[in-house]
Amino acid sequence: MRNPLNKRLIRDLKHNAGRYIAVAVIMIASIALLSGFLATADSIKEDFYSNRKECKVEDGLFTSYFKIPKETISKAEKLGVSMYENYYSDELILKDTTLRIYKERKDIDIATVMEGKLPTSKNEIAIDRLFAKNNSFKPGDTIKIKGKVYNITGTIALPDYSSLFEKNSNLMMETKYFGVAIVSDAAFSDFNDSSLVYNYSYHFKDRNLDKKKKADLSEELKKNLVNNGVSLTNFCTAANNQSISFIESDMGSDVPMMKVFCYITIAIMAFVFAIIIMSTIDEEAPIIGTLLSNGYSKYEILSHYIKMPIIITLLSASIGNLIGYIVLPSAFKAMYYNSYSLPQCTIKINREAFILTTIIPICIMILINILALTLKLNISPLRFLRRDLKKHSNNKPVKLPAFKFVSRFRLRVILQNKANYLMLFIGIFLGSVILLFGLGMQPMINHYVDEIKQSSIAGYQYILKSPVDIKEDSAEKFTMYSFKTYYVGGKRDVDVSTYGIADKSKYLSKLSLDKNNAGVYLSDGLMKKLGSSVGGNIKFTDPYSNDVYTLKIIGSYDYSSGFAIFMNNEQLNKLLKYNKDYYNGYFSNKKLNIEDKFVATVITPNDMVKLGQQMTSSFGSSMYMCIVVAILIYISLMYILTKIVIDKNALYISYMKVFGYEDNEIRKLYLHATTIVVIASLIIGLPLNYVALKYCFLLALAKMNGYMDIFIPAYLYVAIVAIGVISYLVINYFHVQRVKRIRMAEALKNRD
Repeated sequence: MRNPLNKRLIRDLKHNAGRYIAVAVIMIASIALLSGFLATADSIKEDFYSNRKECKVEDGLFTSYFKIPKETISKAEKLGVSMYENYYSDELILKDTTLRIYKERKDIDIATVMEGKLPTSKNEIAIDRLFAKNNSFKPGDTIKIKGKVYNITGTIALPDYSSLFEKNSNLMMETKYFGVAIVSDAAFSDFNDSSLVYNYSYHFKDRNLDKKKKADLSEELKKNLVNNGVSLTNFCTAANNQSISFIESDMGSDVPMMKVFCYITIAIMAFVFAIIIMSTIDEEAPIIGTLLSNGYSKYEILSHYIKMPIIITLLSASIGNLIGYIVLPSAFKAMYYNSYSLPQCTIKINREAFILTTIIPICIMILINILALTLKLNISPLRFLRRDLKKHSNNKPVKLPAFKFVSRFRLRVILQNKANYLMLFIGIFLGSVILLFGLGMQPMINHYVDEIKQSSIAGYQYILKSPVDIKEDSAEKFTMYSFKTYYVGGKRDVDVSTYGIADKSKYLSKLSLDKNNAGVYLSDGLMKKLGSSVGGNIKFTDPYSNDVYTLKIIGSYDYSSGFAIFMNNEQLNKLLKYNKDYYNGYFSNKKLNIEDKFVATVITPNDMVKLGQQMTSSFGSSMYMCIVVAILIYISLMYILTKIVIDKNALYISYMKVFGYEDNEIRKLYLHATTIVVIASLIIGLPLNYVALKYCFLLALAKMNGYMDIFIPAYLYVAIVAIGVISYLVINYFHVQRVKRIRMAEALKNRD
């Protein structure tokens, strides 16, 4: 026999269509965003590392002034490496644009064809996909190199150029003004002139080496080559090669941000489910009482009232996942593919995303409904019939001040609905946090870049491969070494640049360090991220020797370019067992005349502009999507919560119509009370939004090797209030129509 209660499901859906649609919008928007992003990020990461393995990405490279004899290569390979010729030629094309041309790779760093095909004849070339995109090239076009026209046969992705760095010393990528390409062996013979670079790639035969063993073997290989007469102009491991390793530190760095967004939306969904079920019980108390009186068990009633939320949740989850996996991946993939040269990826179902966006919300919804219904169903059928669902108290009504009648009435409405308005405040608060989360990211990035520029130590920071004497008044020597320290909040090690500076540095004059003082200054961001304090100790680990050092913190220094430690030069050299006069860097406010072969990195304040552009590119798409989803959630939440208040006052609104009040007068008494609460909630919640946002960003930026202060411009607070008010005014229009539809007959029904 079919359950007759099932017939009520359709009526319930029609009666509460607005409420269920609003809930569905929240769930569909958040599930689509989160499942789409997490699935895309995970799929790209999985296919990226799989491609690197299949295409045999190099473990390092070195270049020489001359071609290396085969017997020298054979001696070096006995150490446990395979070595391959990987010559290239840098050619100028267009305006200020460099194209690095290789011959087709067959044994190492094998190209992945993205579109078209690989070149076969002497007048054909295949170029990097990202470079082609940024310079409006496509297969079938032609490109002129050294006066010769080449047909572009396809676009490619090279595993050793996932990030397009022309020089390893560059701070940021140049995806428009630098690219890579391959030509056939026959075509490459045209580049055998003075511009040819004798570049070699090596690959470890033992694929199970750990980081330290890889570094040791690379160092041994380097010494072997030098001892056998090779004049090296460059030697770089894959770990130190930004073209290979840069993406690894960025890959998935914005996943924590999206997970924070996910946790907030899950909290909102739990909050909404709780409100809806409590409201449903209040509205249908007489029906529940009648069913209990007619012999229906508590289990049957519970299973009936839980069906519609489950149906809405499952339907929303299905639609959200379909949108997330089919519609949104193209937008999320653009976040990565607009910055990096990556192979193609296939979007796969993400188990973690499914749990976070589907399983957890369903479990929360079921749990909250069961708890709420179980507690309420302990009330007797008679009390349900009388709508007597609250605990009685002897508290007298609050005595109101001698305001005008309308003001007192509105205040009384607010007091009588204080529990509902408290829910409204919490809902507005959560919605505002999400909205501020999306709106605040871009200003924070801009502020962060400005801080980096202002706290720059010098116009130029030269990091050298080996000491080079410079006779320049502006040049000041320093030692720099990279340590690691454990970051508890992120449960991982973070890289820290340690500067050994001169006793009386003219570039860091605010620091008081001498060779007899073993203490260190921490950059302000590192101090805040680690939660350290002056007078405490901090442990650092040498990533190559695994030696552990414990140093005393004697102060902090305003330096925003990254995590840094500042100590006396002689003290650092002593710590590292270097000669006391050793150095590997220069501070200077002028460009120094140092040969490129001696330079590892040059950092200038102007590089920070590129950093800001890169961060904006990485976070941009997700920021805009967060804003859109936040506004949808914001409007839906406000609609649900304000509708519940009106529904609970429907009887009293009906009484007022019986007494001759017009719709406009009723609206001023009831809807304006809600308006006051909405505006007050928006304004009062602003400082709480900031506090909540602070902790959200701590979690969201846990993977970032840097520290960003929370910076929210005043205009964003105004924007939050404005968006909230505008959203409410839109919603209020529908509530006005609802008030008009409330019949006077409601007052004639026996409600007690």
